[in-house]
Amino acid sequence: MSPPATAPRPPRPVTVTIAFWLQLAVVLVLLGLAALTVVQAVHFDGQIDRAVRLVPDADPDEVTGERRGNIATALILGVPAVLLAIWLAATVVPVRRGANVARILVFVASGAQLLVCFAQCCSGAFIVPLLAAPEIGAEPPPEWDEEWETSTFFDTLYSGTDPWDDLFFPAAGLGVLTVLTLSAAVVLLLALSPANRWFVPRTANETPPGPARPMPIPTYAPIGYGYPTTPLVPGFLPPGQPLPPGYLICPDPAAHLTPGVPGTLPGPTAPPTAPPEDAP
Repeated sequence: MSPPATAPRPPRPVTVTIAFWLQLAVVLVLLGLAALTVVQAVHFDGQIDRAVRLVPDADPDEVTGERRGNIATALILGVPAVLLAIWLAATVVPVRRGANVARILVFVASGAQLLVCFAQCCSGAFIVPLLAAPEIGAEPPPEWDEEWETSTFFDTLYSGTDPWDDLFFPAAGLGVLTVLTLSAAVVLLLALSPANRWFVPRTANETPPGPARPMPIPTYAPIGYGYPTTPLVPGFLPPGQPLPPGYLICPDPAAHLTPGVPGTLPGPTAPPTAPPEDAP
């Protein structure tokens, strides 16, 4: 059995074209966030080197912990941004061409962005301190807080103001907010009715929804043992109709039709009357 033929696809809606450009903008912003994360990691590593030069007797465990935390932060923020950018870049052209699977993948990617933002906020608060500790999973000693307060290395590393930090954190927050806003707009545009009809066209034999119409009920007349499978034509039997034994068929059905009115049966006739008697 051949698949049903699809109706000709209408022109691409304006909402799909707008969503195409917004999705490209999301890809560019995600790549910009990933590049910004790499620059921040390189910059902070230079800050660690500066603190080591200023404090030659710094604890190696403290230095190692800061470098691990720097790498972990870059991976937590940068890798999801790159993966989402690749995901959306791979689906942007199929979406513009009308691939419904690509549209579904865009919906999934938008939901994944929310999960990634939530996971980054949670993991950044728990993973980085563990990686910065000298021994992962071990409980810090009681004097750990005092060492943090009296550590010359930490005081040198985090003292003063860094103009780059004042620029990085607002830019990163604005980029994340832009990605979420544009992604929500893309999902909304691709889910509207014009876009939905364009991505999922109707078949050629499918009629658009409308008011229900009553189905015509054909009139059938019983003949023989059952009901005919085709409408009854006056004076003729339906083809293939079984007849009981001894049923007589008129050799000339046209004789039963009323002259001058084709397709009708003769009505009842009046009984014959006696001829009038001659008057005297």
